[in-house]
Amino acid sequence: MARIILQNSEFAPDTAKKQTLSMGFVSDRDLLKKRSGKYLDFIAGLDAKSLTDTKGMEELMNAIREEFGTAELAGLPLGIVSKCFLGHPYEVHTLDLSGSQIIRHYKKNEPMEADFEKARTLAKHNAYSMVEIYKDKMILIREDGTATKL
Repeated sequence: MARIILQNSEFAPDTAKKQTLSMGFVSDRDLLKKRSGKYLDFIAGLDAKSLTDTKGMEELMNAIREEFGTAELAGLPLGIVSKCFLGHPYEVHTLDLSGSQIIRHYKKNEPMEADFEKARTLAKHNAYSMVEIYKDKMILIREDGTATKL
């Protein structure tokens, strides 16, 4: 019968997960987990909600942190691009989590920041509810909450 001679708690799964979260790193496996209905509803309702007050901004950040299970900003998306339902001439809006302008609605052919522009066409597509933008990847989110890495 085999015996464990050495135990290195540094490589225990719970410890490793805590270390990655404390460094602000979220694995692709965690990023590809199905998004909750609460999160999807919150993002979908951005056109109708006003987040200009402090309480609204706190609720937004709390919903995002709750979804990703970390309070570290480094593990959160840079932003989210999704279809805008304000009507003509708007087509998409961004939720910028890295800058001072949190929500911005874009008209057709209005240029976006480079990180967000690459997600514009995908965000307009009916197959996706939103596109989460990270420094080195995009995560496409369907209406049922399933996620795909691009």
